[in-house]
Amino acid sequence: MKNSIIIPEDAELANFREIRIGNIAPNTLYRSSHPIKQNKQEKAITILAANARISSIINLCDTSSELNTKALFAPWYNRLLKNNRIIAVGMDFDHTSDNFREKLKKCLQFIINSEGPWLIHCYAGIDRTGYVSMVLQSFMGASLNEIIDDYLESFGGVFESSIYTESHKVDSQVVMKLLSAMDGSAVITDQNLQGIAENYLEKAIGLTTGETAQLKEKLSG
Repeated sequence: MKNSIIIPEDAELANFREIRIGNIAPNTLYRSSHPIKQNKQEKAITILAANARISSIINLCDTSSELNTKALFAPWYNRLLKNNRIIAVGMDFDHTSDNFREKLKKCLQFIINSEGPWLIHCYAGIDRTGYVSMVLQSFMGASLNEIIDDYLESFGGVFESSIYTESHKVDSQVVMKLLSAMDGSAVITDQNLQGIAENYLEKAIGLTTGETAQLKEKLSG
């Protein structure tokens, strides 16, 4: 594993990258597509995750029972699962539903109560991963342009969005629509985005003020 080389194109195709915007500390938070596809270990993600020293994983797409079977095909992933370093919540794509919010709360509490670096993934690493990444980026003080650029970068991989079409790949309004889910009544700007995200985590998701402080401390290193 140490002698394996992954070129930038491999990371792009796997949709694996560090989330390093706003006040998120270096080597803390990563995102990718699923490390196991069609019962096969994704070599590129395996190597990239090892290089990043991924310690905990937020799996947004699988249920616990589904993951117990899948993880057998990736020894490194199965090892983290057996050590209770992976949460699998089986999210759907409706980020406005109570069910989605309950599961997002569990994911954020998992970050608070575990050690990083953390890897967030769904299947393609675009829609569910994209939204959760946006929430955390906003919460950690990233600018609108940074968040838009990061979201659109996800379309460079081999997978397609389950929600949006080809025409949306360069459409920043998709990002603004997703961000508006945090506070549909507000005009989102760089100046109010972080406050909107903090309010969203406490009022809509249900984190306590203490938990949001702990989450910020974890992600800021």
